[in-house]
Order: sequence, then structure tokens, then C-alpha cells
Amino acid sequence: MLRRALTIVSLAMTLSAAAPVANAFADSPPSKPKAPETIDPTPPLVPIPGARVSAAGLLVGGQPSRAHLEAIQRAGYRTVISLRTASETGDEGEQPMVERLGMKFVSIPVPGAAGLTEANARSLSRALNARDALPAVVHCLSGQRSAALLGLEAFVVDRVSPAAAIDLAKGLGLTTLEGPLRKRINAICKADPSRNCGGVK
Repeated sequence: MLRRALTIVSLAMTLSAAAPVANAFADSPPSKPKAPETIDPTPPLVPIPGARVSAAGLLVGGQPSRAHLEAIQRAGYRTVISLRTASETGDEGEQPMVERLGMKFVSIPVPGAAGLTEANARSLSRALNARDALPAVVHCLSGQRSAALLGLEAFVVDRVSPAAAIDLAKGLGLTTLEGPLRKRINAICKADPSRNCGGVK
């Protein structure tokens, strides 16, 4: 009997102590859900020519059409980065349409293999690391310059190995510009002895 009485008293004391805590939760307003700290690492695949999506929050490929740009905006992309030059045709009106849709437009002209430069790689990195830039679209005409410059950006800015940079670019669809990308990386390695470029060809 004594043991049972002590158990009942102990239970009553526990419930009494817990009551103010329960009431405090009941009286406080419901907390708002926190905004996600990072974007979706795999953004939606809008079917631009040669489209690829990356875990870095990028849609990479060729020239989007007007319908593609509308789909890109609906999918939540924030920035469109064009690597096409002023002398190219087929992208007339892209910048005003992108801006009218509420996205940011960035132009980094890359004239083929000659445009695979450290300066352009750093410009691409700055655009991608700007506030609220991601998720972003990086495009040229076919997607080759986009893939190659992203590989070069990884090598120059992120200082990944030559093999990792080339693999990244190939994963984004690189084919015809693989040779020029390897040549550029090799030239950077020769000029900068601090780089670990063992095995680059």
C-alpha cells in the first residue's frame, strides 16, 4: 500500500510540473516553417537542345526558344547566362524576354575554342556565385561551349584536377570541344607550377 501511494504521489507531481510547459506551448503562436537553406540540388530539366542538369543547380545546353524561356521561368530558374557572341544570330530578343519574365540575364561572349579563357571562366564563376543566382541556365548555341567553360571554371576557380574538370564537362555533354579544353588546361598547368596536373594530356 505504501509503495502504491508513493507511486501515485510521484505521478501527480510529474503531471503538475509538466502542466505549465504544455500550457506555454498552447498559448504560443504556431511557428512559421523555415525557408530551405539550399536550393533543390537537381533543378527541373527543361528540354533545351542538349539539356543536362547538374547537382550544382544548373541547366546546361543550347539556345532556348521563347517557349523554353517561359518554361524555365515557371520551373523557378533565376538566372540565364548566355555564352553566345554578338555576331551570332537566332537569339534576338532573348535578353528583354528573360528580364520581362523576372529573371536575370548575363552575357559572357565565348567565341568558340578561343573563348575558353581563364578570364571567361572567372566571369562565369562570379555570375553563378552572385546573390540569388541559382538555379541558373548556362547556354550557348549547341551546349558545347557551356559544358567546356563549366569544366574550365571548375579547374581554374575550384582547382579540381584536370581529369575531374574534363569528366565534369563530358558529363554535361562535351564532345567537339574536348580537345580545346584539354589544350587550355595543359597550357595553364605549364604556366602555373603550383597546380597538380599529373597525367594531363
